[in-house]
Amino acid sequence: MAASSSPESEFFTQKTDAELLFLAQHPELYHPDLVSTARRELRRRGLNPDPEVEPQPMGAHLPPYDDSEEPMWWQRPGVWVTVLAVLLLGSGLYWKSLRGNKTRQDELAQQAKDAPAVLKTVETHLIPSFDSLTRTQIAQEMRQLPASERTLDTTATRKYRLLAERYWKAENQTLYLLDRVRQTAPDSALPGQTVTVVEEWRRLTKALVYDHGLTPVLAKRMDVMRRGAYLRIELLQSIKGRFEDGQPVYNEYLTTLRDSATTMHEALLSREKWAAGLRRGTSL
Repeated sequence: MAASSSPESEFFTQKTDAELLFLAQHPELYHPDLVSTARRELRRRGLNPDPEVEPQPMGAHLPPYDDSEEPMWWQRPGVWVTVLAVLLLGSGLYWKSLRGNKTRQDELAQQAKDAPAVLKTVETHLIPSFDSLTRTQIAQEMRQLPASERTLDTTATRKYRLLAERYWKAENQTLYLLDRVRQTAPDSALPGQTVTVVEEWRRLTKALVYDHGLTPVLAKRMDVMRRGAYLRIELLQSIKGRFEDGQPVYNEYLTTLRDSATTMHEALLSREKWAAGLRRGTSL
């Protein structure tokens, strides 16, 4: 007789071997309970969850990133001549098409003018950019650092601020979306909104494959942001998939992902929580 299984165990049994191995071999990205469950499932399948080869650091195979290097093509006049020619040709085609459609546009405008006015109430689904809140959060972050750290390396601090801006913009949009899901029933706009926010997270993760030369203190904080980004991406993609499959958007596993990422968010803004997290080792 088959034993009943929890939603979490069903989630892991549906994962492929490769997905479980990735989760088990990257414990820094996930909650310890999730990693332990993935390793048990691998052993149940007769697989060894321990990597045989030391994993390479993220982006180790990529060349160092140097944002001060001037792109050579900017200095080539031929490029600008080509761009100008394309723009002139495109403008000519655009105006020719515009003149050709003028009669039809006038007819449509007249029909719209003669038709009775119909007022419709349409709910907008735009996600705020949270620019002001993001600036406030970065300033609060910097206040958590020792004064010597803020002025020790101005280049590293500048790069950290740019990366942190991407993190907080994506985090604030994620919290906004999760709050809407909690307060109202998800609608057809949810999949598109999750894709939009995931793209904001990927602006951060793509930049983090490079070595930005951060100080040890700033690098540790950026590592927390990186782990939080991967948790948020998996959470949003899972919510999108469950909604499209007609399932409740949350289960126990996704709740754990959400709470883990929120803990990291709070630690970045609180000196006490940050210090407590460091005392606990990898609990952030």
